[in-house]
Amino acid sequence: MGCDRMGTKLIYEKTYRISMNVNSEGRADIDIYVDGAKTDSGSGAGIYSEQLNAQISVPLGTHTSVLQTELMGIMLGARIIAEREIGNKSIRILTDSKSALLALDSCMVRSGLVWECRQTLKYICNAEE
Repeated sequence: MGCDRMGTKLIYEKTYRISMNVNSEGRADIDIYVDGAKTDSGSGAGIYSEQLNAQISVPLGTHTSVLQTELMGIMLGARIIAEREIGNKSIRILTDSKSALLALDSCMVRSGLVWECRQTLKYICNAEE
């Protein structure tokens, strides 16, 4: 994947909510578990959702950072919601990556992948209305 740096964009509003404490959020209609990983032999991202009967893993090559793999996992989860046109449901995308959550919560975006992930999350939030 390599470098995905872009010119800084400032975004002060978002249609999704970031929470670092899943236990305080109550229940959701759909939970999607996402993860990314990197080893010496390669990297990848994956999602799992019992409610959607989905289990997907995607190889991402050897030139990907851990943060990029985590963001790809989140984006894969959001894309499956968009592809299945799921609306009027509470959706929770669960990750163990604090750095990915902080990047998606920041008002300053410098990464093309963070930008694309934010746009995908925005799309599914607007599609649910």
